[in-house]
Amino acid sequence: MSFNQVVRAVGFSIGSALGGLTLAAYTAAGAAFPSDAGYTVASWLGAAGMCVTIIAALLLRPPITLAQRSRGR
Repeated sequence: MSFNQVVRAVGFSIGSALGGLTLAAYTAAGAAFPSDAGYTVASWLGAAGMCVTIIAALLLRPPITLAQRSRGR
């Protein structure tokens, strides 16, 4: 199993756990489903996580050298 697969599996597990935790926190006692606010909060948390991931990916990518730029890469 490659490092990328491990990181993806851990990310999926953490995301699922946080989503479930958020929805459980917005489910009233005895109710079958969470309130609408629970889905809204879970969506905003997911969007915030996506923004953090995009910023990290942009900051951590290797710089393009002048030689690579002239070759069209």
